[in-house]
Order: sequence, then structure tokens, then C-alpha cells
Amino acid sequence: MQIRSDIRSPNFSDLDIRVEFVVLHYTAASLERTLELFTSPKTEVSAHLVIDRDGTVYEMVQCLNGTAKRAWHAGRSRFGVLRDGITKVIEGFNDLSIGIELVNLNGNVFSYTEQQYASLFGVIERLKGVYPALASPGAIIGHEQIAGFRGKSDPGRRFEWQRLFSVCYPNQGAPERPFRCSELVAQRINDLMGAMGVVEGKDGVISIPNGVPNMFFGQISSFLEAALSDRDS
Repeated sequence: MQIRSDIRSPNFSDLDIRVEFVVLHYTAASLERTLELFTSPKTEVSAHLVIDRDGTVYEMVQCLNGTAKRAWHAGRSRFGVLRDGITKVIEGFNDLSIGIELVNLNGNVFSYTEQQYASLFGVIERLKGVYPALASPGAIIGHEQIAGFRGKSDPGRRFEWQRLFSVCYPNQGAPERPFRCSELVAQRINDLMGAMGVVEGKDGVISIPNGVPNMFFGQISSFLEAALSDRDS
């Protein structure tokens, strides 16, 4: 697993957070576009880690050494956690979670690579070693679980949750991680991608024709969020 810490994001709060969760996202953009967005002060977005499709890990905001700064990845968020037999609603996940972005144009349509899974599992094991609260599988959640009410649907239908829990938390059970995006909606997005000539080959390589702009995939995610968000959110 190659880890790069030479490209840093300016978009973080210089506060040490109490790490209780890891939140998984997909980028809805290429690696290059993701790094561009996360290194621009104008965007005001970041994540602690970005995992490219070749498995390279980019530490954009400090977290791997046992001290995590506050990245800006979760936004308005809430999640019900069962503690001592009582469900407690936790809000504001930027304050207590490490955000990991997996490079994927849309995780409801395209698969994640073997290299990404290998690096992700390695990263989780490393984080478990320095943040005791991550010892439980319930500490690993998706953006769609904490912000589905805003239409967030990442890491998406193609992410293999059962595989993650079986590898990183053997014999500890697999918490429920429902998908925000339905199979029908995912198929419609896939059809649109195909109409634009964006297809995933059997080798997992995604082909993007010339003329398809970088912003196209972000716009698709924005439209999806608008469609899936709760009206009163």
C-alpha cells in the first residue's frame, strides 16, 4: 500500500477531533479532479484520505499518525447509534470522524477495484490501531447513512459492505448499511452513462470518451442528490 502525504488540503480546521467513526464516500470525479477540488481553498471541501483506483492512498488531512484534524467531508449529518440499549442520535460528523474518499465516478453504477479494497482494508486496520473507538464494526459507515436525508448516496450500491466487515471485523457481525439509491435509479444512471459512451470494461477500467467534461459526473451526483433528498431536509 503506497501512502502519499505530499499533497495536502488547506480545507480543514486546525482542531484535533475525537475519532469515533470512519465515513466512506465516492468522489464522483477522477483522481485529478478530486485533488484539484480538495487543494483549492475556494471549494471548502476535503477528506482525510483519498484512495485511487490503483490503491494509492493520499493523506490530504492529517489522521494516520494518531491525531486527526477536522476535515470538511460530512456536512450536515446525523445517525442513530445504539448505546446501552438506548438509541442516541449523533450529529455533526466532521467533529468525530475520519472521511475516506474512494475514487469512483459513481459508486451506484461502477465497481470499486481490488486495489482500492486492499488499501481501504489496510487503512482501516491501521486506524483501528490508533483510534480505540474504531474497534467495533459499527464505527464504519457511509455518507448515505449519515446524510441520506440530503440525498447523499455514497459509497453506493456497488460497494461491498459485507466484504469489508468480514475482512476487517471477522466474527463481529455486519451492521446494516442500506443503500439510499434504488436499483431502478442506479440502472437509469447506468443507461445515461452508457448513452454518453462511459462504460466499465470487464477489467474494471472505465472508458470515458473525449468530449465528456469532468463536471459531468459531479452534475449527475448533484441531480441524484436532489432526487433522493427528503423534502423537509
